[in-house]
Amino acid sequence: MKKTLLLLTLFIFIAKPGFSQIEDRLAQLAQNNAENYIRPFATSLGTAMNSNGYYSADISTMISFSVSFRGMYILIPESQKTFTPTFDVAGYQSNKESATIYGDKGAAYAGPNGYIVMPPGINRSGIPVGYPQIGASFMGTEVILRYLPKVKIADNNDLSIFGLGVAHSISQYIPLFPLDLAVQLLYNNIEITGVMKLNNIAFNAHASKTIGLLTPYIGLQYENTSLDLNYTIKGEPQSGDPNLRTDQNISASVTGDNHFRATVGASLKLAVIVLNADFSLGSQPVAAGGLTFAF
Repeated sequence: MKKTLLLLTLFIFIAKPGFSQIEDRLAQLAQNNAENYIRPFATSLGTAMNSNGYYSADISTMISFSVSFRGMYILIPESQKTFTPTFDVAGYQSNKESATIYGDKGAAYAGPNGYIVMPPGINRSGIPVGYPQIGASFMGTEVILRYLPKVKIADNNDLSIFGLGVAHSISQYIPLFPLDLAVQLLYNNIEITGVMKLNNIAFNAHASKTIGLLTPYIGLQYENTSLDLNYTIKGEPQSGDPNLRTDQNISASVTGDNHFRATVGASLKLAVIVLNADFSLGSQPVAAGGLTFAF
């Protein structure tokens, strides 16, 4: 049951053994390069958790509840598949790019102490994501919750997810306004004990117009993602970088590249079932959809 829940609610590359691949690659990197190597991953996590927070700006003034499953596919731009390393060792030049976590081939850099070798990536152009969500609304305010209790994904690592969102109708204060308008604040947290903790916050304004069963919607959003990461360098005595020759524990803090996005989409209401699909353009474009049971 836990394995099924994990597959339904997590990124493919977070779940074991996917995340262990990331750990193995980080183990070959000094802190400054690890931060740039992993930054697109932090961006993806933030992009996912800050997505699919609404499908209409029409928020009920009566008591209502919803249960939904949110799915999306994040597109990784080519520009986020490579980066140029930097070295604190004299005699080494960053004369070529190497893979980020989403790239393909790593690179080797020659210098007076031998080679400094950068790890390859997992060679991905897109990432699927899915998680459940529940919501409740009253008097033009909606609260949504995303939650996964601790699930063991390795001997010493548990994973948990917590997300909370609050949306409020603005159009209820503007009589006869032709569109529904709302604002929303989102906070999301993902933690793998002893490995990483990700915090996201987002604020958006969105508008919609219901035409029969169909509700087109648009939105603009500001968001911010921070990733605190802990990993262990596996010492390689032959490395050209003295910082990589011995085992050591590293703590790093990474800010995602996701800051602004624009969203356009539509939802279809069939009795208590709502289907929605949208596309967001930001640092990492994302196509999203949802199945909601609204009561």
